[in-house]
Amino acid sequence: MSAQFLSRWGVIGVEGDDAVAFLQAQLSNDVAGMAESQLRMAGLCTAKGRLLGSFFVLRHGKQVFLMCRKETIPALVKRLSMFVLRSKCKVRDCTAEYKLAYLPDSALVAPMRVQWEDSADVKNATASLRQLNGTTPGFQLVAATGALEQAEADDAFEFALQQLGIAYVSQATVEMFIPQAINFDLVGGVSFSKGCYPGQEIVARSHYLGKVKRRVFQATANSDVLVLAGQDVWLAGKENEPAGQVATAVSHNGVQHLLVELAVGDTEQAGATFTVKNDLGEVSLQVNAPPYDVHQKGNVFEVA
Repeated sequence: MSAQFLSRWGVIGVEGDDAVAFLQAQLSNDVAGMAESQLRMAGLCTAKGRLLGSFFVLRHGKQVFLMCRKETIPALVKRLSMFVLRSKCKVRDCTAEYKLAYLPDSALVAPMRVQWEDSADVKNATASLRQLNGTTPGFQLVAATGALEQAEADDAFEFALQQLGIAYVSQATVEMFIPQAINFDLVGGVSFSKGCYPGQEIVARSHYLGKVKRRVFQATANSDVLVLAGQDVWLAGKENEPAGQVATAVSHNGVQHLLVELAVGDTEQAGATFTVKNDLGEVSLQVNAPPYDVHQKGNVFEVA
């Protein structure tokens, strides 16, 4: 397997006797119920259910690793540390100690699983995502014990996430979405059977009462005008307010690939035309459904 290191992603470490119990009370997914061989996603929400951050979660003994966008780490560490109180654990930025690398194909590891290196001194892990076009992209958590290759593979990794319909929180989208609005409940990032966590009442109400009206959809833009996460998306004929927002954006092979949050009903209108507008011009979007059914509620994928 050939790995390429990531520069836009980092690692938060939560370590100690109470690390798992502490995160169980803070994150949207079940940390206590996951094994060391499992990879899960989870979010940290405000009391109003808005996502402050999103993570890939790996567990090893009394330590839990939270992989997320690097620019969100200082605020997330500060936020989580506020609630440690008497819990026997510590939350810290481990990005200097661990590097992350993209794996175009982690076929030796089953989807949504983690394989730890059998070493008492070094915690290295290989994690896989879900199958995509015959391959299983993933990533590695590597102890930074020496000089590492610095080939940046962020665009390829984030493109793989976009193709899988997996959104994430960046600095531009902090507190912008509830988990369901970025399909986090559909890709295994929310447990509706675990105990309470910040924002759980709002998230649960959106799940159990009524229909989830807003979801993220895949979109592409062939334009020299750069589209950024957090920008408004407009629906032609509805100029009084934005139709939604860009959740994630990445350029890959000359094309901009996005996940955009929109009302499901708007996307189902015949001939609906969506654009992003900024000072440099107007960008037309080609909007498509993600690789799962946005009309479902709860986890489309079985939680690993």
